[in-house]
Amino acid sequence: MSAKPESPPRAGLILGTLIASAAVANMNLAVSDATLPTIGRDLEASQTALNLVAVGFTLGLPASGLCLGAVADRYGRYRMLIGGLALSIPAALIAGLARDVQGLALGRLVGGIAAGMAFPTTLSIIADRFSGAAKTRAIALWTGIGCGASALAPAAAGYLLEVGSWGWAFLMTIPLAALALVLVVAVMPRGLPRDTRPVDHLGGVLSVVAVGAVTLGLHFVSVPGELAVGLVALGVAAVGFALFA
Repeated sequence: MSAKPESPPRAGLILGTLIASAAVANMNLAVSDATLPTIGRDLEASQTALNLVAVGFTLGLPASGLCLGAVADRYGRYRMLIGGLALSIPAALIAGLARDVQGLALGRLVGGIAAGMAFPTTLSIIADRFSGAAKTRAIALWTGIGCGASALAPAAAGYLLEVGSWGWAFLMTIPLAALALVLVVAVMPRGLPRDTRPVDHLGGVLSVVAVGAVTLGLHFVSVPGELAVGLVALGVAAVGFALFA
């Protein structure tokens, strides 16, 4: 009996597609860093509002990632990846075309949820489709290129600020998301294995609340004048984790 190959057919195309899909999240995560001062001036936003913009994507990604990762394992990673990439496009449009800071924060939050759908799913597919040394190389490439995308995003956003408005910085990932979406449809196998264990939906909701609250809490406790908000959020997180356990 022959051993299972370490790499799937069309391994290069599959890995490239997964890396491109993950890069959408990596770039969106870091893109706001260079734009906040300009956004604050143009939208006359308070520091608290800017903090919500800064934390919005970070809030959406880790808060939803654990829950949505379990849902993807149970009901289909292919669908979850497609859904995350598709949702990232209108999320970027909401943020890039926002005319007030509330709309921008909403776009960032939705973008984080989209990343929570797609980003962990890409790693799950790599872990499932590759094995042995091929898996090690695939994860190394996924990690290295992802870090490069995160480092590139603020520089690209800074350039776009020089030649246009801050909105372009949030729109720049749309072509990459569209390309990744086309590649997923064209390249990814449909019959990805599924976990047969039932999803703990209550635990998923509690994980969203707990992780989201701790993300907000850790952010706001270090912001001058927002210590009380941070402590309340951390208290909610503690209750959520206790119930989750």
